[in-house]
Amino acid sequence: MKAVWWLLLVLLLLAVAGSVARRFMARNDDFQFDRKSVRMEVVNACGVPRIGRAVADNLQMRGYDVYGAGNATKHWGRTTVVDLRDPSGRTAGRVARSLAVTRRWWRVRVGRPAIPDTTVEIDSSRYLEVRLVVGDDYRRFFPGVVPLY
Repeated sequence: MKAVWWLLLVLLLLAVAGSVARRFMARNDDFQFDRKSVRMEVVNACGVPRIGRAVADNLQMRGYDVYGAGNATKHWGRTTVVDLRDPSGRTAGRVARSLAVTRRWWRVRVGRPAIPDTTVEIDSSRYLEVRLVVGDDYRRFFPGVVPLY
């Protein structure tokens, strides 16, 4: 009789542990949107030569509609998505959320996701919706990107 109670207790503990573990396991609920619906350009503002072109190539391989890459006139510390058309900044927010990176430890999310900054600079004369400014923290969002020399 004592063995049955121990068995039930062990099964109950395993069920609770499984429920808790499942709650913390990574789910595939990352933000998604049609990446081809947003025309963008990439601007290198971190000072590393050719990193803007490498990031643009990486984004194109991931399905984004990148029209070009260039260099910024000033240095930026943080990677930023600039909305060029929408005064509310919704388009830049969608792109930034799609670039979000979550640290994981054995399939378990650790901490809050890192999301690029967003800002609005209306330029209605451009055919682009978004400009991605690559800052000093580009390795956080593009860890595998290496500039080709």
